Amino acid sequence: MSDEKSWPAGIDPREALAEVDGASGAMVHSTEAPRGFVLALVLVMSTVMALLGVASWPILLGVGTLAVPLLAWRLLVMRKRPKPRPILSHSGPYVLNAFLLVFVMQAGRFWEPRSWWEVAAKWVVVFAICWYAMCRMRTSAIRNRLKDANERPV
Repeated sequence: MSDEKSWPAGIDPREALAEVDGASGAMVHSTEAPRGFVLALVLVMSTVMALLGVASWPILLGVGTLAVPLLAWRLLVMRKRPKPRPILSHSGPYVLNAFLLVFVMQAGRFWEPRSWWEVAAKWVVVFAICWYAMCRMRTSAIRNRLKDANERPV
């Protein structure tokens, strides 16, 4: 019995699998944080890190409070979306990028800028590395969710 005769007329199994794969990818992307949210969070984090040691604490707390409406917006948006299935264990690239993020935050504390051009340089360096790490973490989490969903028995 050939493969072509085992399927009903008009149904191509490759197209059906591609459609299911696209739908599962879209669902996983909708449960992860959008890139705009990640960008705004990295902007606030890098600004606070760059101003440490230069600006006063009320200014730092004021800039840090910009994350509160951002997190509230994220919480309200996520209430309407389906709850993501918990990942049993994160992948190696996710953990490495999380360590990179922690390392940059800690190393940023050792770099104390003396002038405003050093503050700008520190902001650019911290932003670039944090953006890279957060994007890689998001991509790794999406890939891990898709792999976990494909390997689970039905």
